[in-house]
Amino acid sequence: MAITPAASLRAAIVTGLAFFISAFVAVHYSRLSGGVAMVWLANAILAARLHALPVRCWPATILACAVAGLMLTSLFGLGWRAAPFLTAANLFEGVAAAAILRRITRSHWPDDTAEWMAGYSLGIGLAVPLLGAAVSAITLSLVAGLPMRVNFVDWLIGHSLGLLIFLPCGSLVCMAWQTREPLLPQGAGTRAMLLAGTMAVLTLAVFMQTARPLLLFPLLLVVFGGIWANAFVALMLPMILATLGGLLTLYGHGPIADMQPSPTDLNVLAGRLQFFQVYLGVTVLCVLPIVAEQERRRRRMRDLAHSEARYRLLSDHVSDVIIHMARSGTIRYASPAITQLTGHAPEQLSGVDFRQIVVEEHRAAVAAAWNAAVASPGEPVAVEYLSLPLGGPSRWFETHFRAVTNETGDVDGLVCVTRDIAQRKRIEEDLSRAALTDPLTGIPNRRAFFETAERVGASGVPSALAVIDIDYFKLVNDRHGHAVGDRVLRAFAETAVAAVRSTDFVARIGGEEFAVLLPDTELVHAEKVCQRLAKAVNALAVDTPQGQVKITISAGIAALGAHPDAALAAADSALYRAKAEGRARLRVAA
Repeated sequence: MAITPAASLRAAIVTGLAFFISAFVAVHYSRLSGGVAMVWLANAILAARLHALPVRCWPATILACAVAGLMLTSLFGLGWRAAPFLTAANLFEGVAAAAILRRITRSHWPDDTAEWMAGYSLGIGLAVPLLGAAVSAITLSLVAGLPMRVNFVDWLIGHSLGLLIFLPCGSLVCMAWQTREPLLPQGAGTRAMLLAGTMAVLTLAVFMQTARPLLLFPLLLVVFGGIWANAFVALMLPMILATLGGLLTLYGHGPIADMQPSPTDLNVLAGRLQFFQVYLGVTVLCVLPIVAEQERRRRRMRDLAHSEARYRLLSDHVSDVIIHMARSGTIRYASPAITQLTGHAPEQLSGVDFRQIVVEEHRAAVAAAWNAAVASPGEPVAVEYLSLPLGGPSRWFETHFRAVTNETGDVDGLVCVTRDIAQRKRIEEDLSRAALTDPLTGIPNRRAFFETAERVGASGVPSALAVIDIDYFKLVNDRHGHAVGDRVLRAFAETAVAAVRSTDFVARIGGEEFAVLLPDTELVHAEKVCQRLAKAVNALAVDTPQGQVKITISAGIAALGAHPDAALAAADSALYRAKAEGRARLRVAA
């Protein structure tokens, strides 16, 4: 949401006050060796707030924390001389931690847990406080004459663990404050209160006695919370452990306070606090990968739920059939559209082999298509086949197969989209028929004749072909017009088809030129068929407005071999001889 200047100023003031208060408590209670504080949460507060803010709002917040840091160090810390350097080191840590957290969260949270953890622990938990510790140790050595090594270690441990422990939960709180989104999902309040109460009681129980093995129980509860609770609750549990366990350790109670025999020694108390912080740091580092992984799974489950809802809506309302199959071809799911297309109810097909709804002669092609899809996961493979609807004739379908892989990359099954292509097939057949049919007479054309002649010739069966020409057809057109000429051509085609055998093939190969293919026919028998055809044509009379038109034909007959062109040329020569001899006769090629 947009941030107004007034809201940005108020947020900066609140962050500055929180920075000052946390730093004051740390200086007052954990500055045990006279140098830097051994527990430091202020930089985590600054980093968490900056992480939630747009970059344009950072200057006001950084300035507010700078004022708070200068006042605190000058009035309650190491004085005015050290204040600018220590404040600069603290501000650097807060800004750098926020920048790193923003970058690794945008790039890796929560999908790349290892990368996120590496950036968080090494960048925020080590590199950033390491630089701050170096600046502070050198400053205190030069300005106040304090030992460099002790302050370097105290700063590094306190600031590193402060960022590691408190920044994750703090950033969630600040993000929720900024976006006005709830920290807990609806209905999760009772579980959160139960876990928080359990952690409080368990922490008190563990830190009110001295048995060190019991320190594992709070850690186990934190891990349990990381698995079963949302991110905020899981990260809130270490905060409860830090608050209650830290106070009890500070006042000499618990397993950690009993680690030294002289509990009144400041150095001993410093060791307790540092060990307690390490214990907390280990706890947080144990739970963070679990939180990241659980968040990744929640997001994936949410995305899957949304995807499934969209998929169900799509599959229930589209006309195409969506089918899930096992790798073996067993149907796992079929969308409701399959009932309209095939008559099968989706539940009837569950567990059925996909090939059982395909006609037998096409099953091999379907199996080859899905095997090709399995071999190339993610690549769609299409196949056309005849299916077996329930209680009806077979119909043409087209299916696109796509293999689906699991997390290990192995093919887990196939998703296919099936559609009815019967109409498309009819159109294709019509177009194919039109390409092979003479539009005037309705019989096959020259292309169809040669394709058929090639197949018959290649079979090796003795066959023949005849080339037929209507005698003096030009005179028909000149005397009666082209409309009558077209009527004569159609009448001849009907007569020729009726006169020859059902196995013979009549085609128009030119204007008034026709051809007859006679499969499995010797020349002697072919001549008889053509004589019968000529007799039928001689008896044909075409009615016209000018009276009846009668025609005769001339024909050349030749044996068909493996080369239809040669046979056609021979038949043409015989036809020319028939015309030269006076027309209205048949001649056989020599």
